[in-house]
Amino acid sequence: MKVNQRASAFALALCWSCALAGDGSSDIGADRIRGHMAFLADDVLEGRGTATRGHEVAAAYVASQFASFGLEPAGDQGSWYQTVPLLESQAVVLEASAHLERDGVVTELQSAKDFLPRPSFAASDISVSGPLTFVGYGVHAPDLDYDDFAGVDLKGRVAVILNGAPAGFPVDRRAYYSSALVKASEFVARGAVGVITIGAPVEDQTPTWERRVALSWVPAMRWLDEQGNPVDAFDELRASILTSPQGTAKLFEGAPHTLDEVFALASQSKPQAFELKGTITFTVKSVLTRRSSVNVIAVRPGSDKRLKSEYLVMSAHLDHLGKNPALAGDGIYNGALDNSSGVAMLLESARVLTQRAGKLRRSIVFIAVTGEEKGLLGSDYFLHHPTVPRAGLIADINIDMPVALTNFADLTAIGSGHSTLGEIAAEAAKDESLYLSPDPWPEEVRFVRSDQYSFVRGGIPAILMDVGTHSTYNGVDGFELVSRFRRDRYHQPSDDLSQPIDYGFLVKLARVNVHMAYRTANASGRPQWDAGDFFGRKFGGAR
Repeated sequence: MKVNQRASAFALALCWSCALAGDGSSDIGADRIRGHMAFLADDVLEGRGTATRGHEVAAAYVASQFASFGLEPAGDQGSWYQTVPLLESQAVVLEASAHLERDGVVTELQSAKDFLPRPSFAASDISVSGPLTFVGYGVHAPDLDYDDFAGVDLKGRVAVILNGAPAGFPVDRRAYYSSALVKASEFVARGAVGVITIGAPVEDQTPTWERRVALSWVPAMRWLDEQGNPVDAFDELRASILTSPQGTAKLFEGAPHTLDEVFALASQSKPQAFELKGTITFTVKSVLTRRSSVNVIAVRPGSDKRLKSEYLVMSAHLDHLGKNPALAGDGIYNGALDNSSGVAMLLESARVLTQRAGKLRRSIVFIAVTGEEKGLLGSDYFLHHPTVPRAGLIADINIDMPVALTNFADLTAIGSGHSTLGEIAAEAAKDESLYLSPDPWPEEVRFVRSDQYSFVRGGIPAILMDVGTHSTYNGVDGFELVSRFRRDRYHQPSDDLSQPIDYGFLVKLARVNVHMAYRTANASGRPQWDAGDFFGRKFGGAR
């Protein structure tokens, strides 16, 4: 960033030094955060699954808290709630079938062993048949002179792809081109009728195949438009499946390149495409059910006559995975860190910014969204059906799954390199004697995997503040603690309140978010995309 750009970025925030004195953050308490989490992650809420009774109880709790803080409701028709219409699709794993035919020889693939069906939103019973073409990551990135589709015709064929995007891409491009929506658009434009996603080599599988099978009970969802059609369903891609390492090996039998060669070229970020031998036929059975769930929305009006029509959003997802009745023992996915912790921090932020902070020139919207675990549905619906003026949305500060298992010396600001929110984040971290570290898991492309990305796609700068990896305690490996959580407890029933959660650090992180909100709400100008930023160029016009 040039010197004058950096100076301009800092000038956006009003009175850096006085933020601590006026934002009310000193009143944030560990006991309050612990109390909110104790309720939201309790077994009685049965994992807060989207469109379940447990989630609606959690929503009522959040609404009651917003009301007690003195906030104003900002949902549908003056209520606390925005209703999100949904279509649920549950793939019937044991009734899915697939077989390969090569030179008159039929090879059966076993569901749950060789492949898993992806739920369909087009119909309850879908069958696809076609020749196979491997197209690398399924990425066409003209800005990087990269094309996995070069020299192949996908019309009427089944595309076979790797998950993610080339590691050699810049982090922002890797995140964007990893998106399932971006890939699906490419396949539809090229006439593919189905998609098969293959995993990495077995030693690199994250999550493991066993973990994927264990979570195959979780239904998928899409929100419905005014005509009752599911959004981003891509009906042209009639069905899709995910193959295990064993199933992938069967797909590549007799292929012009071995799997070792395929993975080697992928690791070098080299595009590749070739036809696979034979034709595949697979059938996916899904149970389709119309449902609805709610976002919980409140607003703290600004005090400036001109700027109160501009809205900073603070968001956190309220939903988790729910309850698996077929699982022996503990089948409740409590989601203590994912994301009752984030909602608890959102509630404390809302309380102090309403009851303890000084004047806020701009308005702040607090939103506990539904359906994040289903593909950012609640936040995407809000962007398409905003309950405050769309043009007034200036930025989003999102809170999702802070793995606060120790007292960290650092934070990771996901999205800090894209807008002037990064400058504000760095200063806010300093206020709590914390520093910012680079994302230790860039391959997970977290910027596009939580609700901040819905705002980014709407052209609105956004950021997610997360824990770092460096513990302040001697002998404690913060990186290993977070890695172990992601490996063993993420999206598991063991993400519950029995973990050694550091509530004191959650207080620090909540204070950082409040510092950022207070500065942004009182700044002389809106947050801006950094000059030449990829996401700013891609989506900035959507505003």
